[in-house]
Amino acid sequence: MLDDFIVQYCKNDIRDLKGFDRTECISVELGHFVMRAHPDRGCVNDLGTVHGGFLLALADMAAAGAADSYGKSNATMTVSANFFRSVDVGVDYFDIEATAVHVGRRTMVLEVVMTRPDGKIAFKATYTMAVLGDELLPQTW
Repeated sequence: MLDDFIVQYCKNDIRDLKGFDRTECISVELGHFVMRAHPDRGCVNDLGTVHGGFLLALADMAAAGAADSYGKSNATMTVSANFFRSVDVGVDYFDIEATAVHVGRRTMVLEVVMTRPDGKIAFKATYTMAVLGDELLPQTW
């Protein structure tokens, strides 16, 4: 069970993005973070789907949430992303799930998967996070 402070710190990684009605935390566990995004017309590209930059921003939030669950300050070093299917702006929601696959003293590697309401994977990314070594403390936010 994670400390309540760490859970709240992870939830604070979610920022409201213009183009979404809301984004919300579904669950936080050690090395695992799930959020849900509800797109609106503000995130549409010329094809009528959610713009890839919005998807990357959401993936970064989820990766940070999973990394923060370890209670250490961290920062994104690299990201490698694959877009498999579009996310239609007309959907009610889509889920973003981040899971730690490696946790070391200096780096973490996390996998982020976005799933559409029909259960199909729209996007996958691998994040490498630098572990900065500082403990997360209430005064850090």
